[in-house]
Amino acid sequence: MGLKKEAAEKGLEVATDLVKNNASNVLGMLFPFAGVKKKAIEMRMEQIEKSNLPDETKLALILNMKDDLKRIKNQKAVAEIAVNEAKEGTDFSEKSGVNEEWFERYMDAAKFVNSEEMQLIWGKILAGEFEKPGSTPPNMTRILSEITPELAQAFSKTCSMKVLVREINEKEINTIPKELIVIPYSYYKVFFKRLGLSFEVLNELDTLGVLKYDEFWEDKITSKQLLICTENRFELIIKYDYTGFPAGNVMLTAVGESLSKIIEPIKIEGYHEMLKEYLIKNGVEFADINDYIIEEKDGIFTVTKKNQ
Repeated sequence: MGLKKEAAEKGLEVATDLVKNNASNVLGMLFPFAGVKKKAIEMRMEQIEKSNLPDETKLALILNMKDDLKRIKNQKAVAEIAVNEAKEGTDFSEKSGVNEEWFERYMDAAKFVNSEEMQLIWGKILAGEFEKPGSTPPNMTRILSEITPELAQAFSKTCSMKVLVREINEKEINTIPKELIVIPYSYYKVFFKRLGLSFEVLNELDTLGVLKYDEFWEDKITSKQLLICTENRFELIIKYDYTGFPAGNVMLTAVGESLSKIIEPIKIEGYHEMLKEYLIKNGVEFADINDYIIEEKDGIFTVTKKNQ
């Protein structure tokens, strides 16, 4: 019986090692955050409860362990989101190229992220770093640690006011559009305040480091005609000041650009109409879109007049 018990225990130990090794191979650098530490703390809490320590000491130790357990759960959530969000075949091992010091600091900060909404953001950023090591701006960890859920929501609304600008060259539009965040706050303060984007909020986002607040003109757009799209609605621009395209009062920083790529857009009622009015006020002339035929094939747009 003793030999059978010993063999069974040995078999369980080998099986456990195989599970751990398999998980380690799959999760790589994320493996320590996917459950092992959590189990270790639970076992340690059980040992404390069974110990001969004074009750006051037990209570203090267990409370500290429970705090640690909460933090490990936060790290675990972020790690699992990263695995689920990353592209198939993403390398999570030490050979991935992800800087270990950056990774350790990022995961250390992640243990304080309690909100599920914020954990999703942290997980997606982590997934993007493993997909493309070195792509995360250096100050991303600090900014994510300081941003509140309320500011994150305001930033989501900011990123939702996105305009795709396609330059028209000889009836054909470039396959890669220019993506602009156009927020003309100084023209429509009431509109933006109703969205929760007051000057104070935009200033906080500026101080945080996800955007810059000023008056901007996009000077890298040079075509004589432009096709813009917001909320899947097209407008054809036939005249504007070629020295610069009016781009509102907000420009995203490098961190803001990274965050904007993972944020789900929110429908902003009335944005399209407000944008068109703002552009007209700044000398932009629109063609009657009904006079044109817009066709798309393999990412290439053609725009022709109906009577041609």
